[in-house]
Amino acid sequence: MAHYTGVHCPVCDKKFTDEDDIVVCPVCGAPHHRACYQQEGHCAFEAQHIKGHTWEPPKQEAHAGQGQNQQNGASSMVCPSCGANNPPSGLFCQICGTPLRKTSDPAGQWQWQPPQQQPGPNPYANSNAYNASFGGLSPDDQIDGVSVRDLALYVGPNSHYFLPRFKQIAEHSGLSFNFSAFLFHFVYFFYRKMYLIGTLLLLVAAMTFVPALFIAREYTVFVMENFADISVGIMPVFEPVNHLWAYRLLPYTRMVMFGMMFLLAFFANQLYMRHVFRQVRKIQERLGNTVNDQTYVDSLVRCGRTSRAAVVLCLIGAAAAYFGSCLLIALTVIAGS
Repeated sequence: MAHYTGVHCPVCDKKFTDEDDIVVCPVCGAPHHRACYQQEGHCAFEAQHIKGHTWEPPKQEAHAGQGQNQQNGASSMVCPSCGANNPPSGLFCQICGTPLRKTSDPAGQWQWQPPQQQPGPNPYANSNAYNASFGGLSPDDQIDGVSVRDLALYVGPNSHYFLPRFKQIAEHSGLSFNFSAFLFHFVYFFYRKMYLIGTLLLLVAAMTFVPALFIAREYTVFVMENFADISVGIMPVFEPVNHLWAYRLLPYTRMVMFGMMFLLAFFANQLYMRHVFRQVRKIQERLGNTVNDQTYVDSLVRCGRTSRAAVVLCLIGAAAAYFGSCLLIALTVIAGS
């Protein structure tokens, strides 16, 4: 990581030293302290990725790195994005993942040009630069025919968590436990832009509240009549007179919700993997070879990643439906009294 010595971390603004543990963003190539990157959970320039932002080192740092390369007489390739020295057979920069080779096709566009195969160990195999963004994998690795680089660009936040699990699922069809899906169930799928699954799970969750709505009016009257006892810690036993079937179903609806949370936790990564691979392949089929790599990257970033707006809208809609039902029940109780 000597190429970043003296460069400022965009999170803490401290200069990197030779002893610092540095990771880079797979989209723009910006270096971060590992602790700073993990603290933020994403690149410091994440908001600028969709605009095609690419991190560039200070001029003096880039020149210094190139000068050292020339002095040592090493036959290496300098990354056009971060200025790092790479093996002459490299396809991607070992530090930031930027393509090192370009070639023009007859239509005037450029495509990847793979390097010639050379014997020896993979220069990317032991690169610590991939640990934060690629989960220890190399960006030119393939998972079920899709490159790790493309998957990381689409997944965005927590790509270091998903990529190794995608590889494990693709090779061994194993299950893994997703705590976020367990805790947030349908909200998590809206966050990951899996709107169809999120909507179906939201409907299932709403259906589990139907029995409670049938006894809600009677329960509200019960609470109002026994409010004095409840306020001092005495809780009378509630036994409804009407809609006994709904009252008996309440324990089962709780079991359904709890069981659904466990199912989502065990199968969320598989569902998300299928979603990611399907969407990446759709983008590849739509763009084909008629567009340059920057447009392809922008499409992956724009269509993938996460959506906080979808989470907010989902929660607002669910809260509005819940409190609206409570208000309607309260009004009917007041009108009946």
